[in-house]
Amino acid sequence: MSSVADTGRLAAVVLAGGEGRRMGGQDKGLLLWQGQPLVDAVLARIRAQEAIRFSALALSANRHLDVYATRGLPVLPDAPAHVGCGPLAGLREALRFAQAQGCEAVWVLPCDAPRMPLDLARRLRAALGPGASAAVPVLEGEAGEPRWQPAHALLTVDTLAALDAALAQGERRVMGWLRSLDPVAVPYPPTAAPAFANLNRPEDLI
Repeated sequence: MSSVADTGRLAAVVLAGGEGRRMGGQDKGLLLWQGQPLVDAVLARIRAQEAIRFSALALSANRHLDVYATRGLPVLPDAPAHVGCGPLAGLREALRFAQAQGCEAVWVLPCDAPRMPLDLARRLRAALGPGASAAVPVLEGEAGEPRWQPAHALLTVDTLAALDAALAQGERRVMGWLRSLDPVAVPYPPTAAPAFANLNRPEDLI
């Protein structure tokens, strides 16, 4: 049986629709890091992924849509019915986009993690075998406690119905919903923690 792991078309969507509260309410994806907007650094990291070619690429954003659109990519704002639902609203639009593009799965990733491992997409795809609907990187903790990285999940498009149902039931936590999918864990050692670090505060951009 073929699977996303070996034949499926993949989409990637950068989630840049947050409120940036710890950045003083600024649009985090457009803040400069090493001389370029964070969203551009993340896009470059996506395009540099090992052994993966994405069939579709888009940005999830809720502010400065015209600025994001200058990247020449589709810009996906949250649906009006889901404004205020947090990052799950962005995941929903990412799944809808991937489905419309004829892709079997979509890799969602945050706009504030520009150092993600270059083998991440390849390893997530390899983990998404027959019967699996989600693959998520997991950092092995120093004390043995695993730290899931739900903002970097690879999801099959057939999870859209489950996400709609979860939103209707009031779910707002990404990991809360992902656990319902029994995701495949893709382990990384503790030394990989800096690669998954989010740039949440102004001092992180220096």
